[in-house]
Amino acid sequence: MRHPSPFSPVFCLGAVICLLPLAAGAQTLSPSVADASRRTEGITSRPAVTPLRSDVTLATGPDDSFDAFAPTTPGDNDIGEQLILREREKLKTLFFTADAFLFWTDNAAHVAAGEQEDTFWGSRVAVNWQPRITNKLFGDVGLAQSWFRYDQFDALNFESLEATAGLVYVEPRLANTAFFLQYEYGRLTHEFDALMNSHSLRVGAQKVFLINWRNSISLGLTGDFDLATDVDTLKRNEYIFDAAWLYKATRTVDLTLSYRYTYFDYAQGGRNDSFHGFGFNVIYSPRKWLQLYLGIAYSLNDSNLDVFEYEALNLGGGLGLRIKF
Repeated sequence: MRHPSPFSPVFCLGAVICLLPLAAGAQTLSPSVADASRRTEGITSRPAVTPLRSDVTLATGPDDSFDAFAPTTPGDNDIGEQLILREREKLKTLFFTADAFLFWTDNAAHVAAGEQEDTFWGSRVAVNWQPRITNKLFGDVGLAQSWFRYDQFDALNFESLEATAGLVYVEPRLANTAFFLQYEYGRLTHEFDALMNSHSLRVGAQKVFLINWRNSISLGLTGDFDLATDVDTLKRNEYIFDAAWLYKATRTVDLTLSYRYTYFDYAQGGRNDSFHGFGFNVIYSPRKWLQLYLGIAYSLNDSNLDVFEYEALNLGGGLGLRIKF
């Protein structure tokens, strides 16, 4: 499973923390039983899950698509928007990303009652290789490591390692819709002590609709199926719908509005969750390889087991590097 993840645009293993009651009205965090995989729900510091990189086709990303149309002019009503034809640079297949971020949350442990606010910071580094196999088929291999540290509640600290391998197929007859199949190994640790190891299979489709040079809408459907995990109570299948609107305010400033719905079907305990995540981000890119971002997110988790229901508000931002080879 992958995080939902910055401009959640998406990382997709997410977070209800299990609490152990000590006395009436008193609770303590227990990292040995915590589902750290869902702790990042609602953070908007990560891009939305994109199976294929932006410079593969006109429709799959902002780097090329937003420069593809001529600026709006008064004559557009008569002649329409003008598409600029230009030579496309050589396809890049290797991508490196790095992020450092700081967020405040009003419900650090994602609990139904007794919410506690906290500040957390972290970082993520990732490398991804997407070679072209045929004209429409691409490989997809990636490795990512994340670190999260909380100011007050050390029990919530965790690290996440993700290794992925899969295929992406782009179908021109469906307006360059991208279909993907991906295996992922995930390892969660609490200050490098093991919490969970999991193996999952992801299958889905994503389409980016280029409206004009300023606006695009991304839609995605994903099924994420646990094949094996060493924590039986956390084994689950996830069914995900993603929607994001990106507005290019200037050549260096983007605004994103995103929504994610995830249905969690747990294999044990008869538990089912419906997660709703809303996010708004401002992204400043003074260079093609550098991003500064600020975001606000609201999360609502509805469960058939009341103890797992929660609401959370997150505010924060970060700094990201995006390098293509």
